[in-house]
Amino acid sequence: MNETSLRVFAAICDTGSFTKAANEMFITQPAVSRHIQALEHHYGVELFERQGRTVSLTANGEILRAKTRELFSLHDELEGLFDDIVELRRGRITIAASATMASYLLPDAIISFRQLYPGIQIEMLAGNTHEVNRLVEEGLADMGFAGSAGMDRRRLSKTIVHKDPLVMVAAAKDTLCGQDNLRPHDMVDHTFVWREKGTQTRLYARSLFKNTKMNESGMMVGRIETAKKFAARSGYITALPEITVKQEISDGILARLNVVGFKYTVHFDVVINAARRPSMAAQSFLQHLSKRNELSHACGLKKMLELYD
Repeated sequence: MNETSLRVFAAICDTGSFTKAANEMFITQPAVSRHIQALEHHYGVELFERQGRTVSLTANGEILRAKTRELFSLHDELEGLFDDIVELRRGRITIAASATMASYLLPDAIISFRQLYPGIQIEMLAGNTHEVNRLVEEGLADMGFAGSAGMDRRRLSKTIVHKDPLVMVAAAKDTLCGQDNLRPHDMVDHTFVWREKGTQTRLYARSLFKNTKMNESGMMVGRIETAKKFAARSGYITALPEITVKQEISDGILARLNVVGFKYTVHFDVVINAARRPSMAAQSFLQHLSKRNELSHACGLKKMLELYD
């Protein structure tokens, strides 16, 4: 058994195909088969069930996949420790982030960090809050930035890094704009553009439209940019964090609606895996972020970093 054989095994698990794994690993398909045969001989079990051109993991294969992920995670952690020795001249940080954080709050900080440490490679993985938490928990991301909703995983450590007002917006020329003290029944002739399930935005909007037809109707989109495009057309409204619509409001494309009782703040957390020590590169990025002004509560990062002094 060697690391290459396990890498080949992992590639088959990820691609679902011996042929695709061979292409990914830049080896021949017979070589892939030999690696798997070597693993099966070494462990004395079958790892795949083959049916024509398709393959699926056996129960023993599922066990090996889980343990292989743990092994590679430990391997990456060891590499991270040695990266520390070369004082951030090389390394890698994987950041999982929700749409608001990835598009509006992190880019400038990442750019300035890479100017300081050009040898550090940064990968950004996008997802909703649930996906961000999962990526961090499974060791696929060094840190995550997402909304506070859905945070129930014991292996994750979190702290609030930003708070942003939630605002209701419509096209600047819409009939609702300029009206004071709007109430849910004033908006029933409009289509509400909902965010996906599990978001704070959706939770707060549903509480406003409770017991109205707005609570059940409308349309759902997964991207902030899509929600803004619909809201820019008369007859559509949506609710989004203020940071995401500031430019459109300034440009006269969207306008903030004065809705009675709609005073909510969305919270954004940084999450890390409590069972793993962040690499020096990851800690340095969090330290860098704590000194910038994009995040309203960046001071929380300093307390989190004190745990690793």
